[in-house]
Amino acid sequence: MPSRPIKKAILLSAVVLCLSLGPTFGGQTQGQTEKLVSGEWLAANLANENVRIIDTRMDIRDYWQAHIPGALYIDTDLLRWPDHGVPGKLMSVEALALLLGQMGIGENTMVVAYYDKNGYPPFYLLWALEFTGHKNFALLEDGIERWRTEGRPLTQDYPKVKPISFRLSDKPHSEIRATLEDVLKETKAGTVLLDVRPEDLYKGEKGAWKRKGHIKGALSHPWAMDLGSDGGWKPKEELLAVYANQGVMPDRKIIVYCGQGQMAAFAYFSLKHRLGFPNVKVYDGGFSEWSAREDLPVEGIK
Repeated sequence: MPSRPIKKAILLSAVVLCLSLGPTFGGQTQGQTEKLVSGEWLAANLANENVRIIDTRMDIRDYWQAHIPGALYIDTDLLRWPDHGVPGKLMSVEALALLLGQMGIGENTMVVAYYDKNGYPPFYLLWALEFTGHKNFALLEDGIERWRTEGRPLTQDYPKVKPISFRLSDKPHSEIRATLEDVLKETKAGTVLLDVRPEDLYKGEKGAWKRKGHIKGALSHPWAMDLGSDGGWKPKEELLAVYANQGVMPDRKIIVYCGQGQMAAFAYFSLKHRLGFPNVKVYDGGFSEWSAREDLPVEGIK
């Protein structure tokens, strides 16, 4: 029988091992605000059957050329479909559940999405997961770009995935998604409306919609403003100062929108999971839906 000190040492070693294998989010433990995993954590969990890695780069040829071992590819445009004639809104949660199940994602699966660095496509998937009630999700910090520079493994092989049943929670998390009616109602009550498209779209200098410009009363905060010249997030203190200068504070209710939800999902993640703002919604109908309604006010170049 091992002596008492040896038993204690064995127990301590097991605890340390468990802690080392637990996901860390931006240097924090799971359950805190940030939803980021490090390359070190992901590399240690490549063989973990409860982790599903999703490659969301825009060009599937990038995936064919090289991807993280075990990663599935998805074009996040597949998550959008027409709703009563309005294009590009999030698919129904029932359809999303079927898709997730085909990807081998169950209600307890840890989903880790990545991009080249911090582009907006993976955030739409993560926001959609959160909307369904799925809790275990994260972004790979600085994406495949950092993974590659750290000399971590890449492959051209497809993973072997066994479809399963994704069980939806009782109700979608409607508190993180805004409808057109929510925008009309809540902005009148003082909710901040952020347009996170590039400035030329906000001003109405460009755009393919029926009417150009932005929703009347919306503030302009292009999504890429939250990133530095290297493509990484700016320091939190700097981000908080920029938002505060626009009157966007943690105690305010905020609705973010773009054309059809993808850039807005990035801003949602940045505000809620990076900075800890508790009341943020994505209006995924976006300017595509709003501008088509001629009875709704639009501002911009005439």
